[in-house]
Amino acid sequence: MIIQFSRRDFFKKIGDLAFSVGVSVVFLPIFGCEKDRLLPAKSEGKYVDLDLKLEKSDILNLPVLNFLGSGITKQFEEVNYGIPLIIVRVKKEEKEDDFRVYSGMCTHDQCFGKEKVRAPIKIETVFGGQKICRVVCTCHGSEFDLLNSGKVLKGPAEKPLRKFDCKFFPETSVLRIFY
Repeated sequence: MIIQFSRRDFFKKIGDLAFSVGVSVVFLPIFGCEKDRLLPAKSEGKYVDLDLKLEKSDILNLPVLNFLGSGITKQFEEVNYGIPLIIVRVKKEEKEDDFRVYSGMCTHDQCFGKEKVRAPIKIETVFGGQKICRVVCTCHGSEFDLLNSGKVLKGPAEKPLRKFDCKFFPETSVLRIFY
């Protein structure tokens, strides 16, 4: 059985095929990278420096990382695919300050952004005397503990947040974030 097309039908089919290929070329790489974002952080010796003296509150114009549990979200194009990072201060002592840096992308549904995952503002003591620093994803309510490797406190997320290594230099108030 031989199927015959008119010239018009032939060119319409070719046009539909070209459109499908074009859509695939544009969208498949985007969805293919989604799995890459969930891989554990591997430092390649690259880093960005963040001057913490310059990080001020939008409301009070005061340094935001001066107290324990305080946090900010910060975006760097070259780090974490441009997805905002959550930076939190977890210890402040005369000899040693400690910060933690996590991806701002929720591991449940890969939603991210400053309006989606808000930085923490305090360290809490929960039942049993355990201390946590809670961050909440506003997409579906997942909660993560930034004191304990970004572990999930409340679902629907099942995996912890991606963590980045960092080093604080107190003499210059610079936080170096490795990626």
